[in-house]
Amino acid sequence: MKNYLTASISASAVRHNIEVLRSLTGPDVKLCAVVKDDCFGHGMDVLFPVLSKLVDGFAVASPIEALQLRNKGYKGFILCFLSAYFDDFEVQDDLVWHRITQTVMSRSALASIQAAADRVGDTALVHLKVDTGMGRLGVPARQAPDMIKAINEAPDVLLTGIYTHFATADDANREEVSLQLERFRSILPPDSGLVLHAANSAATIDFPQTHFNMVRPGIAIYGCHPSEHLENRLPLHPCMTVKAKLIAVKHVQQGSRCGYGLTHSFDRDGRVGVVPIGYGDGYFRNLSGKAVVRINGLNATVCGRVSMDQMTVDVTDIPDAAVGNEVEVISADPAAPNSVENLARLAGTIPYEITCHLGHNIRHELVD
Repeated sequence: MKNYLTASISASAVRHNIEVLRSLTGPDVKLCAVVKDDCFGHGMDVLFPVLSKLVDGFAVASPIEALQLRNKGYKGFILCFLSAYFDDFEVQDDLVWHRITQTVMSRSALASIQAAADRVGDTALVHLKVDTGMGRLGVPARQAPDMIKAINEAPDVLLTGIYTHFATADDANREEVSLQLERFRSILPPDSGLVLHAANSAATIDFPQTHFNMVRPGIAIYGCHPSEHLENRLPLHPCMTVKAKLIAVKHVQQGSRCGYGLTHSFDRDGRVGVVPIGYGDGYFRNLSGKAVVRINGLNATVCGRVSMDQMTVDVTDIPDAAVGNEVEVISADPAAPNSVENLARLAGTIPYEITCHLGHNIRHELVD
């Protein structure tokens, strides 16, 4: 972790985003926050005290993430998306012992979970994942009724929910979501009393018919829109601001070049600043020559190639730029040129990838 790189995470923005998302759902619909990959790079350590008071449960990718939440003292609902096939018996047993809801996505997963329940001498809680068209994990929809029956007949395993995941909820074309929803509805037991969920951030926002009795938003909680066509649908507030400091400023002559490959050439006398962040810290290399940072309220273009742990910026038009000045690398203003969503456009990717890559080297702090 580098103390000179700081991600300030706004608690008030997170509270606002959850309030906005809840306004879309019925009063009986639970909100399960997806917090995998360290809250999409926003930092579980700083966000846990905020989120644990606002949501009805957490969803994580891995068994280790689930157990870390229990170690923080969280006693509520936790859903683990991945089965513990490749974890040792101790981890598999701990999931049962700590009442973490596991995903059944195959008969092999069911057998593994049942064996752990037998070793622990307790009941394993599970949700069945159904593949309704994503083509990834989950029991094929046509096999779901038989799997439901198998789970209900398995000793020491209790089916408490069924879910699916949409492949195109963030697309403007609504046809495939409707088809997946129809397949999902067709396999649901009547009046089951189970937790039923399908809606990610995009479906929570755009498909109220997918809410069932629980939604599981992720990226929207942190203030990013799941796709460009949904950007004006909700007044989400990005919660992350990333800052660094200028560690060097020097004069350059017209014709000077900088960076690996000497790809940038100065067309006038000017000044170049060095910012201690690079692709090793999660700032994408392909933002070279495209992105800007903000120094003293003005834009400075990233010039030359982004290196592993530093990059150069053109501060010619920021005459008072000096060593020690704060550099806003990522802005929480969605309209800013260095917002997460604008950086994603420049990098040819999605906001999820921008934030997830920023996690490991940057010190996180909770503000307001």
